[in-house]
Amino acid sequence: MLIEKIKDNFNKRYEFRNKEHTIENIMFENVRELGRCLSGKPKSLEFEILDIVISGNDTNDFRDRIMSIDPDERKALKINKSTLWYQKKKIKEGKNIKLYKKTKVRIE
Repeated sequence: MLIEKIKDNFNKRYEFRNKEHTIENIMFENVRELGRCLSGKPKSLEFEILDIVISGNDTNDFRDRIMSIDPDERKALKINKSTLWYQKKKIKEGKNIKLYKKTKVRIE
C-alpha cells in the first residue's frame, strides 16, 4: 500500500532550488552532483533531501462515503454516473482509488 502511495505521489511537484520539480528531476540532479564530485570538479558534496509528504485520498471513511452515495445524491453532487460506478467497482475489488480534486471536494 505504501509503495502505491509513493507511486501516486512521484510526479507531484516540490520546490527545489527555487523552482518546481518532480522527484525524478530532484533525484537526477543529486546523482549529477555525485558524478561531478567523483570526477573531482567540486571539492564538497551536498545532497538536497526534501521532506516529502505522502498523501492519499482513499481513507476508509472516504471509501465508505463513496459506497453510500445513491443515484439521487450523485445527481445532487453533480458527479458523473460512470465516475461513481468505476470508483465503487475499484473499492469492491480492493484497489486504490484516484479522484480529481473537484470530484473529491464534492464528495467530502
